[in-house]
Amino acid sequence: MAKTVAHICILVADIDRAIKDYRKLFSRVSPALLAREVVRQERWAGDEKYITAFFGAVGDGCDIQLLQPPDRESPLYRRLEKYGEGVHHIAIATAHLEDSYQQLKADGIAVNDRLIPEHPEGDDATDVSHFWILPRSAHGVLIEMIDHYRVEDGRLTGTE
Repeated sequence: MAKTVAHICILVADIDRAIKDYRKLFSRVSPALLAREVVRQERWAGDEKYITAFFGAVGDGCDIQLLQPPDRESPLYRRLEKYGEGVHHIAIATAHLEDSYQQLKADGIAVNDRLIPEHPEGDDATDVSHFWILPRSAHGVLIEMIDHYRVEDGRLTGTE
């Protein structure tokens, strides 16, 4: 069975410190999130770079993603400066990303203007894509709709 909520993403100022802090926290409250390796990874979403790390859940549990802006020019940095650290988005995975996008758009749900291909730093091959359901259609919450993925060797990767 696929996960209903794929991950919850937390925007952080210092991903290395956040990994250390969340390891300590999860060791007491959710040790299963420490069963897999956690690796700092640089990725691209369209033309925007970001730094991420995943605490991969076991089974159908919800992964926890940490997200750090790569530099002061990043839109993520501006968001971090304005709102501080905290929940950035909730992600829902689907095997039918394009269909979901078209159906939500037809229903009048506010979504971004296109599917956004993602890939790891140093590799131009897209392994997953996503789109955003904008907060005005989700009672203030940013929702990411993403291709099914897996966390392998601590890194986000597509399921193919």
